[in-house]
Amino acid sequence: LALALVQAFAHPDRPAAADPASAALLALARRVGGSETGVLIQGPTGTGKEGLARLVHQASPRRDGPLVAVNCAALAEQMVEATLFGHERGAFTGAQAASPGLVRSADGGSLFLDEVAELPLPAQAKLLRVLQEREVLAVGATRPVRVDVRIIAAGNRDLAADVAAGRFRADLYWRLAVFPLHTLPLADRPADIIAIAAHWLLGRTGGDGLVPWLAPCAQARLLAHGWPGNVRELGNVLDRALVMCDGPDIRARDLVIDALAFAPPADRGPAPLPGVVRDAEHLAIA
Repeated sequence: LALALVQAFAHPDRPAAADPASAALLALARRVGGSETGVLIQGPTGTGKEGLARLVHQASPRRDGPLVAVNCAALAEQMVEATLFGHERGAFTGAQAASPGLVRSADGGSLFLDEVAELPLPAQAKLLRVLQEREVLAVGATRPVRVDVRIIAAGNRDLAADVAAGRFRADLYWRLAVFPLHTLPLADRPADIIAIAAHWLLGRTGGDGLVPWLAPCAQARLLAHGWPGNVRELGNVLDRALVMCDGPDIRARDLVIDALAFAPPADRGPAPLPGVVRDAEHLAIA
C-alpha cells in the first residue's frame, strides 16, 4: 500500500496499476496517444475505460485541447444528431438558438464516445464522415464545417459482433478500431486492487496528507472479494469505509461490501435486508 500511495501522489491524474498486464496496457495507451490513430477501448462496465481514454488524450499533442466525454447510451434518441453534430436555429421545434454540438466543442482536442455501440445508424453515418472528411454538418445546415478532432471510442459490448448482426456499420468499426485496447475485470488483475484503492482514497481526501491507511485486515478483505462491479464497486466500498472508519486506519469492519446485490434470488420466504443495510446494522450493534 505504501508504494501505491507514493505512485498515487506522484501521478494523481493517471490510472492506477500494479498488475503487470495493466502496466503494459497503460504503457500501450501512452504510446498510441502520441499518434492520431483511432482507438477503440473495449471491456466490462466499470473497468476504467474513461480513465484509459484520458491517458491517451494526455499523452497526445492534443493534451492542451479539450477532452469532451459523452455517454452515447444517455443521449435522447431524437436528439442524438443535434447533440453530437450541432443544429441551426429553427432546425426543429424548440431550437430557438443554434448549437455547435459536442464534436465541434472538442475541436483541437479529443472526443470520447463511451458506449459507442448505442449510436443509431444515421448518427454512425455522420460520425464516419467526421472521421473521413474532417467536417461536420449540423442539423438544418446546408454547408459542412471543418473540424479537427480525435475520436476515442469505447464500449462494453463486442462491437465486431454488432457489425456481424447489422447493428453497427462495418466501415465505421474499422475506422474506430485501428488500435484496439482491452480492459480486464478487476477479478482478473488482483494486484491492482490495493493500488486502485490507494489512488481512490487519495482522490477523496484531497491529497492533504490525511489519507486513511488500509490496515492489513482491510487489505485482505479487499483481496478476497470477487468485485463483480469492478472499479466502481470498489469505489463505493471505499467511500463507505471513509464514513465508517473513526481513526487513521481503515479496518476490515469498516468495509461494507454488498455481496447480496449480485447474488441470484432464492425462494426462502421474505426477502432479506439489502446487504449494505444489513452490514451497517451489524456494525452499529457491535
